[in-house]
Amino acid sequence: MVKKCIFTILCICGILAAQQTSLQLGGGVANEGVAPGKTDTRIEYSARSTESGYGYRGYTVPIGLTVLPWALPNQESYVTGLRMNFGWGSYKETIGLDLGLFSAGEEHSVLGINAFGHYSKNDALGCEIGLVNVAGGTMAGLQIGLVNYADTLYGAQIGLINVARTQWSIPIINICW
Repeated sequence: MVKKCIFTILCICGILAAQQTSLQLGGGVANEGVAPGKTDTRIEYSARSTESGYGYRGYTVPIGLTVLPWALPNQESYVTGLRMNFGWGSYKETIGLDLGLFSAGEEHSVLGINAFGHYSKNDALGCEIGLVNVAGGTMAGLQIGLVNYADTLYGAQIGLINVARTQWSIPIINICW
């Protein structure tokens, strides 16, 4: 029993240490240099995915679940269907119904109802209802919340503070096309 506990603790410490290490192309102990007169045998790290340095693979899933900061199956995934948020985890893209506490990702095409709001790094399409709604790119649709923000708006914002960065913005109801 003691051996199993020690082995488990060492495995957990190894995993935590590996996550703290930054993997960079051409970096690492094996790449300290080439001895004079020897062949260059440098080892190079190459990610399995061009989008993630950790080599995660993005999946398209019908149901996505975020619990606190963790997204299941992983943050590189695309949700097409239902997304449930019990925290603030993010996905690459969400298409469909988005419900919960807070939604984050690179792009959204959703009917999203989240208590604290939405954050889309790039474009958003559809309806976002929450306390704070942010679209870092183009928002095409409706944002309803206390604070609404979009770089470019093709639709309407209903809230106390509405900002459409590339158009005129007015409080309460902001409509742009």
